[in-house]
Amino acid sequence: MSGPSPQVASMLDAIQTNGATFQDTGNDVSRAKLLQAARSLVHELEPPFEVLAKLNWQLPFIWSIVRVGLDIDLFSAMVADSGSPKKVKHLAEVTGCDPPLLSRFLKHLNTADFVRETGSDEFEPTPITRAMATRSAAGMTKNVYDFANAVNHIFPDYLRESGYKNPTDKDATAFKKAIGTDLHYFEWIAQPGMEDKLDDFKAHMEYKTLGKNWFQSVDVQQIFGNPTDPEAVLLIDIGGSFGHDLIDFHSAFPDMPGKLDFPKGIDAQAHDAFTPQPVVGAKAYYLHMVLHDWPDESCRKMLSQLVPAMQKGHSKILLNEIVVPDVGAQWFSTSVDMLMLMCHSAQERTEGMWRDLLESVGLRISKIWDCEGNPEKIIEVELA
Repeated sequence: MSGPSPQVASMLDAIQTNGATFQDTGNDVSRAKLLQAARSLVHELEPPFEVLAKLNWQLPFIWSIVRVGLDIDLFSAMVADSGSPKKVKHLAEVTGCDPPLLSRFLKHLNTADFVRETGSDEFEPTPITRAMATRSAAGMTKNVYDFANAVNHIFPDYLRESGYKNPTDKDATAFKKAIGTDLHYFEWIAQPGMEDKLDDFKAHMEYKTLGKNWFQSVDVQQIFGNPTDPEAVLLIDIGGSFGHDLIDFHSAFPDMPGKLDFPKGIDAQAHDAFTPQPVVGAKAYYLHMVLHDWPDESCRKMLSQLVPAMQKGHSKILLNEIVVPDVGAQWFSTSVDMLMLMCHSAQERTEGMWRDLLESVGLRISKIWDCEGNPEKIIEVELA
């Protein structure tokens, strides 16, 4: 192997500089910059063979083992007793997994920091282990693995058959081909007998991703003004799953007058969003990662149901969505974009795409609020 490239020295300097900033501020922006600098160094040091070996050998089997670990409650077993180190023999008894098999699993999980090896056939939890022991992280993993894995497998065939056209038809998705259904994903998961998968989806939607919550990053008074009428509708959550976003909002602003309205579940919510909005004149209609599930034509239909309910100069739409930068998009945004592409024939959008979409139905962006460290932004929208 040849010696270090000239870039290594500058990358080390960047790590030192960003590390000092992170130590001083401790905020999510400086953390993200330090992490990106560290990743740049790793990418520079890793030869192509190691990168491809991880892609083909390490990561696919990490994902499979994590999914098995959820089935046998491995992560819950590891964090029990305050997360003390545990022997494979003990974990095998608790999970019902054959000790030699479990030992092999744990050794591989150790390579990706899902567990930490502390001795011969002994392991302790890491922060990732503790996350995987929560309902929301477990639900996210089950939800994505159980259907996206199948879609991912057939996606090359799907594109080959379509002549490599950019998918924009909600009725001809790779998901439908992979699962063998005529139903849209939201219809499929709402069927009788799919309650466990629906619960996993709801847990996935609850999972906190990166950075600050939306209401921690916007000027709440600027958006909502000074409401005084306790009977007026302050905020409606469209597509709110368990209503976790509004519950968090109410916890942060318990004394703000006005009603908060959200659906009790997600059953048939995909269809409800395409019907006229019954609550007229709400201060804000909030959609968290809803439009990214749909191609433009469907989004226009959905937004067109909100426009008649809005009062000019009063009502707003708050879109809690990813805004993909024109240059330098990071892994989180592009990964979710691929998930939307494969499963819904939908996409994440740049600022220009959002403006074009909203203006096509008589709306305009008044402000885009940055949520510190979070690729999701708050797009504040009003009638044009």
